[in-house]
Amino acid sequence: MKKVRTPEPEMFADFWAIWQPVSRHTDGRGLARETFRKHVLNGADPQDIVDGARWFVRNMSDRDRDFVPLSSTWINREAYLDLCEKERAFQERLQEKRAQSSENVVSMPRTVRPKHHFLNKWENGEIKKSNA
Repeated sequence: MKKVRTPEPEMFADFWAIWQPVSRHTDGRGLARETFRKHVLNGADPQDIVDGARWFVRNMSDRDRDFVPLSSTWINREAYLDLCEKERAFQERLQEKRAQSSENVVSMPRTVRPKHHFLNKWENGEIKKSNA
């Protein structure tokens, strides 16, 4: 008997790309896919799950990596509901910092060097590089 492969829900690949590097060796994509689908069909926003997972993985300490729950368990706990808001607030702060830092950047006009300047002669090959 051949098993029919069900298509992955929208944004599941994004979730799995975030979760899989920290997952246990016993954590399976199939169970995670079904749990993800179940929550999305029950009204969960897939972006909430992805953002929550991103926050969870980013803020995990090294000592917690041994105790990562299975992806389906994490989704079933609905931990993403709280964590997605934290992730979005973090992304907003990051965008604000980038905007502020770009406001502080001033482009400098290129300095015009006189024709007899050493660097002009060097760039034109008029001065040879010594091997000494």
